[in-house]
Amino acid sequence: MNGDKSINWWRTDLVNSESSAVSDAIINKNLSSGPLVKEFEDAFSSKLKVKYSIACPSGSMSLVMAMLAYNIGCGDEVIVPCSTWISTAHAPLLVGAKTVLVDVLHSKPVIDHSKIERKITSKTKAIIAVHLNGCAANLKAIKEIAYKYKLIVIEDACQALLSKNKEGYLGTQSNIGCFSFGVTKLITTSQGGMLVTNNKETYDKLLLIRNNGVESVMTPNYKCFGLNFKFSDILASIGIEQIKQIEKHAESVTKIYAKYENKLESLKSIKLIKVDYKSGELPLYVEIISENRDNLMKYLAKNGIYTRAIPPALIHSPILSQDGTYAHSKYFSDNGMYLPCGPHQTNKDVNKVIKVLIEYDKMTMQ
Repeated sequence: MNGDKSINWWRTDLVNSESSAVSDAIINKNLSSGPLVKEFEDAFSSKLKVKYSIACPSGSMSLVMAMLAYNIGCGDEVIVPCSTWISTAHAPLLVGAKTVLVDVLHSKPVIDHSKIERKITSKTKAIIAVHLNGCAANLKAIKEIAYKYKLIVIEDACQALLSKNKEGYLGTQSNIGCFSFGVTKLITTSQGGMLVTNNKETYDKLLLIRNNGVESVMTPNYKCFGLNFKFSDILASIGIEQIKQIEKHAESVTKIYAKYENKLESLKSIKLIKVDYKSGELPLYVEIISENRDNLMKYLAKNGIYTRAIPPALIHSPILSQDGTYAHSKYFSDNGMYLPCGPHQTNKDVNKVIKVLIEYDKMTMQ
C-alpha cells in the first residue's frame, strides 16, 4: 500500500493453497458454519494439545464470549493490564461489567502480578492475563491470586499463538484462552478468533453462546443468552491451510527477531523489548523502545520503511475513566514501536531496516 519499494511494518502472504481451498469450499457449498469449521477447530485443538476449541468472528469477540461463558455482567469487575490492545478492556464493558486497570512490569508490558490484589474488591469476577507479543504473564502467581479470591482467569493469547512457558502453550492454562487470526497474527483467516478450554461444561455453553443461545436454529430451544458469533467454512478453509504452515511461520518470526536482537544490541538510541524465545516464548512482533520515537519513525519513513507506534496505554481512554498512575504502561506507549516483521518479511528488507537503524544511531549519538 506504500509502493513496491517500500517496507511495511508487517508482511504475511497467502499462497495458492489458500485460494484453492476457498474455491473448493464455495464449489462444495461450504459457506456458513459447517464441517470445515469443525475441521479447523480440531486441527487447532490438536496443535495446542487442548480438549476443546470454538471458532468465532474475531479475537475481540472471543473475549466477549469468554465473559458470557462465566456470567460476567452488570456490577462485576474485571482486572485488565493497562498495556494491551483496547479490545481486551472493551470486552467487559460490552457485557456491562467494569474494567479495572493494573500497571505492567517495568521490563516488559505484561501485567504486574504484585499489583493485582490491591485492585480486587467484592465485585471482582475475573482477571484477564494478556500475553502481549508472546511474552508470558506470570500465570502461576495470577492463578494463586485467583484461587485465593475465587476468580476466573481468562488468558488473552491473541498475540501469543504457539508461545510457551514452562507449563506448555500460553492460552491453555486457565479457565479459558482467547486467540486471534487477524491479518497481523501468526496465522490469519483475514478475520477470526478461537476460544480454547479443557472444561466440557464451558465448551458446551460456548457452543450455545455462539449460536444465539440455542442448540439448533431449526428447532430453537432457548437455553441462554447468545448472539450470532459463528465462524464460516470459507474462512475456516483458509485456517486449515494456514495451520499446515504454522511451524514455518513461527520459525520465520523467531529468526527475524533474533537477527534484530543480534544486530541492534550495541546501538545506544534504541532498546529491544525482550522476548525469551530461547525458553519458548514466540516473538510475534519486533518491539523497540526509543526516547525519540517520533523522529525515528519519520527517519525510517523517509527511507521507505514504515513502522507503527505501540498503542496508547489504556489510561488514555476516556471510556475507561481510571484513577491512579501507570508509569510503566505509559513508558511503553510513549516510547515503543514495531519494526518491520511478520512471517513473510524478506531477509533483504530486514537487512535494509537494520542498516538504516545503524545509520540513525550513529547520526544521533554523535
